[in-house]
Amino acid sequence: MVRKVSLEGYDRSLISRVLIVFVLIFSILFYILNYAKGGPLNIENLHGNGGIDTWLRVVFRLSCAYLAIHTALFWMVLNPVPGIMVVLFRDSLEVREYPSKGFEKLGTFSSWTLILFGASMLVNGLISIGVGVGAEVPSWLVMSGVSIFATGFSSAALTAIIVRHVIIPSMVDNGENLDRMFKPHEHVMHNLALVLLSIDLLLGGMVVLWTLMSLSLIVGALYLIFAEFWAIKGAGYYVYEFIDPRPRFAPLFLLGLLGVCLISFCIGLAISEIKEDYPILATLAIVLFLSFSVRFRAPSAR
Repeated sequence: MVRKVSLEGYDRSLISRVLIVFVLIFSILFYILNYAKGGPLNIENLHGNGGIDTWLRVVFRLSCAYLAIHTALFWMVLNPVPGIMVVLFRDSLEVREYPSKGFEKLGTFSSWTLILFGASMLVNGLISIGVGVGAEVPSWLVMSGVSIFATGFSSAALTAIIVRHVIIPSMVDNGENLDRMFKPHEHVMHNLALVLLSIDLLLGGMVVLWTLMSLSLIVGALYLIFAEFWAIKGAGYYVYEFIDPRPRFAPLFLLGLLGVCLISFCIGLAISEIKEDYPILATLAIVLFLSFSVRFRAPSAR
């Protein structure tokens, strides 16, 4: 199936690029200026006291890290079966299926989410091992683990929301086959990453700090820059039709996407703030959020 897209004579690329770079620079400055304002972290809350609670965290986090690594390597990069993506080719303005192979399969934002998910679980799992064996874990490393977790959570939330409420409905409207969206590796990227990070937030002791808020915007802006470079200098296509910076309302839409990045982070921040004093409320909030965000079956299967 091939579908043509019309720009209607508009090209808002320059405006879109300037806005994205501005958001990136502002976000980096915000992170640098506020990094030290979060206060000291309680390593025992994050990684346990060295007993069974610590080792339960180790098993959970490293198991999740292996899931991410296995998904990226064996179900995606090393899988000889091409990954079918419906992409927008920049020059021809055609939306059509494209068979991606090897590392090209990691060019989606979902894949970036998978990498952040795996990195969070791996880094924090290794820190938990350090706590478990009684090693002195430097504060900067603990903070790095929290930073990666917060970034991974917001990215996973954004991915799940966009897939469920934007991409899948668009595919239904265009009469596309939904089967490819519910393969095992897609479930890990679109659903399980958010579910497992939510468990680590609620039960594992991870936290989301307001001082790390701009990290979600940094990742979002970097991906949009990467996507533009990939479309112009790389394979010539946008993985997602809605990230093309040229249409009339593209600058506003891209800012909206970055806004959703921020909202996704704030959801994690809100749950992090209430979970210690109101654990039942935090649990209900997580359950409601997940029920709104993830989708394990195609719409027709409900």
